[in-house]
Amino acid sequence: MRLQEGTVLTIVRAAVDERSFAAVFSAHHRDAVRLAYLLTSDAAQAEDIVAEAFAKVYVRWKRGEVRDVGAYLRRAVANEANSKLRRRYLERREAGRRRGDDRGVRLIDEQAADRDEVWSALGHLPARQRQAVVLRYYEDLSEAETAEVLGVSVGTVKSQVSRGLARMHTLLEQPTSEPLPGGER
Repeated sequence: MRLQEGTVLTIVRAAVDERSFAAVFSAHHRDAVRLAYLLTSDAAQAEDIVAEAFAKVYVRWKRGEVRDVGAYLRRAVANEANSKLRRRYLERREAGRRRGDDRGVRLIDEQAADRDEVWSALGHLPARQRQAVVLRYYEDLSEAETAEVLGVSVGTVKSQVSRGLARMHTLLEQPTSEPLPGGER
């Protein structure tokens, strides 16, 4: 059976696309996992988030809809992490209701006590503040880049970072013998 010229061209393009995306994956995977981990404090969940984000990026990339793969991937990771954190919060809240926990849902991870104070304080920020602080200071993005990743205005980034840093400062000023209050939204 002889392949038609159009079919051969399609096969060649697909092979080139696969190699190109493999290079994109290699270039961005480690940074994406680090970002997801900083947002969730869970290594396994970070890997899952990145896998889902790369799958979404790949679909858009093949259609030619992605201009800046790094920025698009960071946004996909941030959105996916936010969804996972929201789901985790709702599951904990429901579990607390089923237990009849009058204090509400305990929002501090059991592992937070084992982390150093900065990571603990970062983990106690609401999701949007945590995302803004992580992108600005751990990913070293500008305010404009952070705004683009989060899909908000530069002013919102400034206020979220300012509030997040102020909250972290308050948490870090507490004596270490007292557990940190707070939690996710």
